[in-house]
Amino acid sequence: MPSRRAVLATGAATGLAAVAGCLSSGHSFGTLETDSDTWRLSRYDPQNTGHNADATVPDDLEERWRVEIDSPGRDVGGLAVGEDLVVAGSGEETSRSLVALERDDGSVRWEDEDADVAALALGDETVYTTAEGRDVTAYDLETGERSWSTLYGTWFLFDGGALYRGDDAGVTAYDADSGDERWRISGYGASAIEDGRLLRGNSGLTAYESATESVRFDDGEPEPRWEASGRGHGTVPVVWDERVLTGAHPHPFDNEGQRLQAHRLEDGELEWEREFSNARVTSPVIVDDRALFHVGRGDRDDASDGTNTLLAVDREGTVDWELETEWERLALAAAGETLLVGGDTDDDALVAIDPTSGERRWERDLQGDSVQVAGAAMLAPVDGELFVGTGHSHVVAYG
Repeated sequence: MPSRRAVLATGAATGLAAVAGCLSSGHSFGTLETDSDTWRLSRYDPQNTGHNADATVPDDLEERWRVEIDSPGRDVGGLAVGEDLVVAGSGEETSRSLVALERDDGSVRWEDEDADVAALALGDETVYTTAEGRDVTAYDLETGERSWSTLYGTWFLFDGGALYRGDDAGVTAYDADSGDERWRISGYGASAIEDGRLLRGNSGLTAYESATESVRFDDGEPEPRWEASGRGHGTVPVVWDERVLTGAHPHPFDNEGQRLQAHRLEDGELEWEREFSNARVTSPVIVDDRALFHVGRGDRDDASDGTNTLLAVDREGTVDWELETEWERLALAAAGETLLVGGDTDDDALVAIDPTSGERRWERDLQGDSVQVAGAAMLAPVDGELFVGTGHSHVVAYG
């Protein structure tokens, strides 16, 4: 079963960001260009949709190669796919804690045994990694040479020019080329970027505009465009047309439960809210007219209360379909008209689901010759291929 650390990384690896500190000039929240043949961020794009809309995944998956990057029992903590490389990371003090693999055959181009990877992002010429309480590090994509390194971070967002990372204590923006700090603010929250605006899911949801020469982040916090109140730690904001989906959870399995909320992108007004008691709710994946997410109840030794359910809701928050599952924790991603679920059970560790109906199209296990227990921690679907980071530190390529 994927570890708590890996699931937090999967659901939060997309990044924390906010704005403050000292900035000598304007800061523009950029938009990372995406395409169907690469998967550069944990949730694919800066809007955190988790959906590679123009990609296709074969119905009959054939395993092309498999590489063990670590000893069995450790999750793959970061996974990205470039034009000719697959980059994956895991915990430190292992034989391969960060490895760049040739996309066509899985052979190793370079590796770093001293890395500690909970999340990573892929630039055009650089791969960026971070982990809880550890460095943010930039590596040359071709050679694996370290370009620069800073201290501490867990969550990541990359917009092509800047990196946004944070932990429970604060959030920081770094220049992607030099590693220089641009600004910093204390406070928890994951982030998304949409149309020159940064959306921060902290205890509620806050929207910030790009800074210009006349509106600079000098002393203290900038004035947000709008704020929506909430309670507890926020989840990863997901942009869906003219709304933002986010949630909050006081503590796992708190009787108040976790909430999924839809706020209007323009002014933060709450459009609808759904609450789930004694549950852990994933950040949604967006496929056209539906937001798809999982409600998990029970975790390891914790007592279960109710069923685990995969749900699809429409733009008004109405449930379109729901599917009872055996999964407690999972990874979600979508390619074209297929929802991919990486589960934590052996018999259906990888499942393809029709997002319009919830019908299972196919399923398969992830076991290789060297392991008895398997589960999926990271998913990266690209056009015609699927790359999986497993809970036993394998990277598997399907085509």
